[in-house]
Amino acid sequence: MASESTSVSATTGVGSTSAPTIREIISTNQNPQIWKDFNLCIMTDNSQKAQCKHCFHFLSIGSNTTLRNHIEHPHCEANKAQKNQNSEAGQTSMARDGSVFMYDLDYLREQFAGLVIQRALPFNHFDHEQTTRVFQNTMQPRYTHVSRFTLKRDAMKLWLAAKKEIIDSFGNINACVNLTTDVWSAPHGVPGSYMCVTAHWIEPGTWQMMKRVISFEEFPSPHTGGALFKMLTKVLTNFNLEDKVMSITLDNASNNTSAMDKLKLKYEPPMGGRFYHSRCVAHIINLVVQAGLEVPAIDAIRESFKTMLKDIFKSSARTRQRYVKICKDAEKPCLRPNWDVPTRWNSTYHMFLSGLKQQNTLAYFHDVLANKNRCNHFPTENWVIIQSLTQLLEVFNTAT
Repeated sequence: MASESTSVSATTGVGSTSAPTIREIISTNQNPQIWKDFNLCIMTDNSQKAQCKHCFHFLSIGSNTTLRNHIEHPHCEANKAQKNQNSEAGQTSMARDGSVFMYDLDYLREQFAGLVIQRALPFNHFDHEQTTRVFQNTMQPRYTHVSRFTLKRDAMKLWLAAKKEIIDSFGNINACVNLTTDVWSAPHGVPGSYMCVTAHWIEPGTWQMMKRVISFEEFPSPHTGGALFKMLTKVLTNFNLEDKVMSITLDNASNNTSAMDKLKLKYEPPMGGRFYHSRCVAHIINLVVQAGLEVPAIDAIRESFKTMLKDIFKSSARTRQRYVKICKDAEKPCLRPNWDVPTRWNSTYHMFLSGLKQQNTLAYFHDVLANKNRCNHFPTENWVIIQSLTQLLEVFNTAT
């Protein structure tokens, strides 16, 4: 039957918990008058379906009459809409792939809501009369204004539908689920702290790795073990995970240990809770690196390197512009420094690495400044040490 095949992505993100989707589209030698309007698809559950090229609905391949009726009667919504549109406008509208285009305001609003969520756009992104006029005059005369209130409601509907889908799938899943969670403060001086919980599991039917962020909520102080215990209990209850969690990965803070001890008593996890509290390996590695960087000799090299970068990039706008011009004239890279921060993993490695990529220009320009008594000389031998430290830190960067 099939001489050629086309692979099709069956999921979005990391896995999918919805109905079977297309795994492959294959060619067919069946009745060409019927199958010119359909794709023969192999689904992720290994079944075969006919997909209408116009409305994208799936039908059984067992009856040519069913397929013919779908197009000719028509049951196909795209063909039906096109006939209505042709009777009104007297013209044909084609999609980019050559199929019949059907304008659907509800579908457009759903796509707008998805775009706002995925791109982190404000709800008023399309809420402007000029945007409406552009769409109407250049793309679709029947487009109607989508307000920020409408878009917010549509986004919330998508979120609630996705949440319900995940909750239902956890209720039916016959496998263990692992969680990772952490608490963090908002950046740039914004008040408040938040807790994020991500679920990881293997889909039994496909052996596919899945992950979903199932909770992202404000987590006010104090961040005690009791408060963390209550928050995690609420998440486990809301998502039908009370008896399905094999392990929860957290960092090494004492409040996390207290919360996990209470969760063990409440839920009696699998295997006696032996793997229930997993300590984040990446966090442990970061603690090791931070301890190593605090060795006086290494810390002195790091601080002198940061001082050298500040002499160039933070002393004045004029100095920084002079350095940029030198790099441009020499046709060398001019990279903004990656400042090291103790709470940002591998930041010292990235600071050293960006410096080494422009070592010659940094060393030359800093010597010019030092010769004018604008700063202290940066020892040449320090570059050799930084090269060795960067090679060492690269191992930890790869590991985390």
